[in-house]
Amino acid sequence: MNTSTTPKPRSLADDLRARSETELTDLLLGRPDLAHPTPADITGLARRATATPSVSRALDQLSAPQLHILFTLRSAAMSVDELATAVDPAVAHHTEDLVSTLRTLGLVWGHNDSVSAVTSVRESVTEPYKDALELPIVTPSPSDSGSPVQDIQSQSGLIAHNFLSLMHDALYIFRITPLIALRTGGVSTREVDRLAEFLGIPESETCLLLEVGHAAGLIALTTSLQWELTTKYESWRAKSREQQWVVLAQAWLDLPLIGSETKKPLATTQNSPAIGVMRWQSLRTVAWWNDNNAVPSTKEWKTFLKTLEYFYPRRRGAMRNDVAKVTLVEAELMGITHGGVLSEAGNQITLDHASAAAKALVLPKEIDHFLIQGDLTVIAPGPLPLEVGEQLHAIADIESRGAASVYRFTAETIRRGYEAGWVQPDFEQFFATWAKGSVPQPLTYLVQEAASTEAVVTDDSKRASIPPRLGRHSRRVTEVQAQRIAAALLRGEIAEAAVMEPEEIFSLNTSALIALLKSAQEHHTGVWIGYAEADGSTSTQIVEPIRMGDGTLTAFDHGTANVRTFGISRITGIAPASMQEPVPEVTP
Repeated sequence: MNTSTTPKPRSLADDLRARSETELTDLLLGRPDLAHPTPADITGLARRATATPSVSRALDQLSAPQLHILFTLRSAAMSVDELATAVDPAVAHHTEDLVSTLRTLGLVWGHNDSVSAVTSVRESVTEPYKDALELPIVTPSPSDSGSPVQDIQSQSGLIAHNFLSLMHDALYIFRITPLIALRTGGVSTREVDRLAEFLGIPESETCLLLEVGHAAGLIALTTSLQWELTTKYESWRAKSREQQWVVLAQAWLDLPLIGSETKKPLATTQNSPAIGVMRWQSLRTVAWWNDNNAVPSTKEWKTFLKTLEYFYPRRRGAMRNDVAKVTLVEAELMGITHGGVLSEAGNQITLDHASAAAKALVLPKEIDHFLIQGDLTVIAPGPLPLEVGEQLHAIADIESRGAASVYRFTAETIRRGYEAGWVQPDFEQFFATWAKGSVPQPLTYLVQEAASTEAVVTDDSKRASIPPRLGRHSRRVTEVQAQRIAAALLRGEIAEAAVMEPEEIFSLNTSALIALLKSAQEHHTGVWIGYAEADGSTSTQIVEPIRMGDGTLTAFDHGTANVRTFGISRITGIAPASMQEPVPEVTP
């Protein structure tokens, strides 16, 4: 922007009015919550940009030098030159660039001869972060790190396929029979043990699968207090393997808890929205570390934590350190990292580039057969197609997983197949299609004997479901949407809404409604509600719950950009505020 010919702004709103379409687009991309719902005008955009919840989200993504600049601007406006003199010498030579970034994000306004921080920033930034202003010294990245890029991608892809296989097998259980919920909403230890035994993995990994499946909207708690598959499950299965993994990876990134360490999986009492932020920050720091250091972060853990404090000091502390440590463990289990190095697909996930992540994921080539041995063991000499592995696991126990898998048939596993709805021709067709070579006679006898003694279950009735739970994805905006909104604002028009209204507002009983509102409150996410107004009409609007009590809901109404009080008894329905496409956030 040419500041020599532009009048000096008197407020953030004045500053925004003088910005170009590109500059407004950059603001909306850097702070996507400002676009939901579409602001009516520049004044509404400025009011939303200075709201404390939005400012707090933006501050969480800033580095120590950026926060130090804001702290220095708390008392009064300064020119960039005055600011460079007032700040710590460690950041003085970057002052102009730092101010430019902060202005892009709408956290400061004005020209270089007079820069001011918005009011909410002055109230929120209360420390100078002087102890974290310099990056710790790391070793330069050598020309040959000894870890070929292709190897990292292929190995992480193999692990991603294994995680997908585990999720398919876990959700198979929900297709057969729902899991009974505890009164608190979680899953009992006995159910977790049963699922872990079926999958052949530790309980911690089982808990992670449950939490990721829930976060992805594939399983949900019904009003009958059972954990069942949702309507989203079939659409997820219809996606490509790469897209299925992206859905799970995005859900994991947003998890408001440490999935593998939860003691009561699916119990929302353990949720903390800050954990999802800390997980994302940890992985973005891993991305920087891999580009600038030949040693894995796990080998230089204390230095890595100092680097994390430099990029994201607002969340530092023992809890964030614990989250960072577990994040790297879980990322290895999902194929997001391999050997402490972020895969290309994992990197794209942290940048919210879903389509790019799917393209970058290098899944292994699936095989078209398995071998049945005389001792009734099954050898899969490579990764089986996910549906085939799921079917095989339905009638055989898993003994080992990996690039090659081993299963075993027993009389019990064959009966399990019949109880799940298989009939004798199903077994024969399955073996004829996928088993290489002849089927051992003992296995044929097991199938025939089970057919004559076991009742066949053929009930394929549809299970009840509720909408997938709320998540961080309700605050995303595409570049196209941001450009359209910016152009409309500059023309003084009201842009077409960037938030897609839900196809259906779900009517739930009061307890289920309160549970979803409480979840949205804890996750700081928005929901669509149907509301019976005083004049008898019913409106549909997006709100962000703040607190509940005495039969009322206090929430931030995104339509009016004001806090309102709603009577819970007058809320006629609810649905998640889901977005179309993810976009990148501010990164180191």
